[in-house]
Order: sequence, then C-alpha cells, then structure tokens
Amino acid sequence: MPLPPIQPVILTSDGRRQIWVQALQEAFTNQPGFLAPLVHQDLARAGAARATQQAIQLATRQAAGTPILLLEDDVQPHPEMPGKVLQVQFPHSVAVISFCDMREVEEYARDGLYELSALGSDGRGWWGNQALLIHPETAAVLAATDWFTATIEQARGVVVHRVAYEDGGLNCADIRLSLIVHHQPHRNRYAVHVPSLFLHLGHESLCFPGRSMGERATRNWLESRSRYGIN
Repeated sequence: MPLPPIQPVILTSDGRRQIWVQALQEAFTNQPGFLAPLVHQDLARAGAARATQQAIQLATRQAAGTPILLLEDDVQPHPEMPGKVLQVQFPHSVAVISFCDMREVEEYARDGLYELSALGSDGRGWWGNQALLIHPETAAVLAATDWFTATIEQARGVVVHRVAYEDGGLNCADIRLSLIVHHQPHRNRYAVHVPSLFLHLGHESLCFPGRSMGERATRNWLESRSRYGIN
C-alpha cells in the first residue's frame, strides 16, 4: 500500500546553513506525494533533543496521521530521492527508516531495506537523525512522550554521552529518539534504506565541535554507487 502524503520537516539552528535549507525545501517543490516542507528553527538553543522533538511536534500538528520525514539542515538530497522515498513501505515492526546511513550498514551493501534494532550497531543508540522517515503512529508517540524520563536518563547511551560531552545529555537526540522507539510494544525497530538518498554535508558539528567528518560520513550514497555500478 502506498504511503499517504509525507510531511517533510527541516530542523535548523544556524543561519549559515540557510542555503542548504533552501535546497531541501526546493527538492519537495511540486512533488506529488509530499506536503510543503516545514522548517523548525531552534532559536532557544535548548539542545538538539528538545529541538528535534519540537520539529516532530510541529509536523504532527500540521499533518496528523501522516508519515514525517525528519531532516537535519546539513544534508543534500539526491535528485532521485522523492520517487525512491515514495516507493518505500514500512515493514510491520519498523517505526523509523533512515535514508542517510553513517555506520549501521556496511559500505557496499546490496540495495535493500535493512531492518535493525532501534539501539543501533553499538547497543548505545542510533547514529544520527540526518534523514528519518517516521511512521505516523511513531511520530505521534515521539511528539507526546517525555524525552527526559528517569529510564532514558539512566540508559547506557545517554549516560556515556553525558560523561563524554559534558552537555547534560541535551544534544543526544538520536539516542533518546531510538530509546523511545525501542521501548514501544510492537513497532519498535529501525530500518536503513540502501542506497542512501541524502548526503551528509556537515564538516563541523554544531553540537559537538571537533568531531571528525570521517565518522559522520554517509555510507552507500546513491550517486557514488551509481558511478561505480554498485547495486
């Protein structure tokens, strides 16, 4: 069954990335199957976790009952992205589909949808929220749930993050989101779409200065795979 119209929402906090935000907006202009993209600007700078939830809340208020395509502002869409996203169907246990994989699936993996634990490859949490298609049921849960419960605060990934970055855990949006998904009774897994349909552009992390691009580079980018005949 095809997806209902998808609501893209772009999370941004840095005016220097306005040109990237505009390019993302233009990628959905007059695209059948997509609603007009929303932009949530994190003016309060209360941390990536709260800003991410606020972006999801904005999208669910605007388009309740639709899938949400959550995009961070430092990704570049492939020209074939809209059509390929619309071809995707959620497996019955999958809550979130990632279109910008950075380490959850091996480089040069065959094309396909790889279903994985929401806790990610290292057991501490998912690796990035750059481009996530969120099931409508899950979007409603993420919009309504407290992302800072005692259970989440005590989770290993959040504890490790808090110690490592000394930010009070305010910026580990990917880990918190994945923990909420993991603790749902039924639709509680992620999937990675190969090839990646969005390329991570960010060379400097706003939340984590000094983090290298090497660990944050997109794997299985569609343009690179097409160039070398990989599918």
